Amino acid sequence: MRKFLISVALVSTALTAAPALAQDYGHRGYDQRGDHRGDWNRGGPDRPAVNNLLRQLDQVESRIQRSLQRRAISFREAASLRREANDIRVRANVRGRDGLSGREFAQLQVRVNRLEQRLRFERRDDDRRPY
Repeated sequence: MRKFLISVALVSTALTAAPALAQDYGHRGYDQRGDHRGDWNRGGPDRPAVNNLLRQLDQVESRIQRSLQRRAISFREAASLRREANDIRVRANVRGRDGLSGREFAQLQVRVNRLEQRLRFERRDDDRRPY
């Protein structure tokens, strides 16, 4: 009888503890998004940082146009630089639909910086032939 009572007590304890263990106490696990699946930020850059990146890209595009008008760069060089700027803008728009992650934002920032470097290089290479 004693073994029977001990086994009944163990089973009843296990059955009452199981629902309490299965409850979610606000821990979101590895995802950390919770119910905010549409949240665009997800640890990425804030909106002013993205706007600043796009403004920086606009400034580079206007410098490309100004350099072409001043004949500091050739038409072919300007076309290549514009193509790169357009590709950066398209990628920012496509990736930005869900919101940019920190890595994607950093990659776009690096590409804009490289585009600025290429423009400076093309202006200083003294290669203004209109081929």
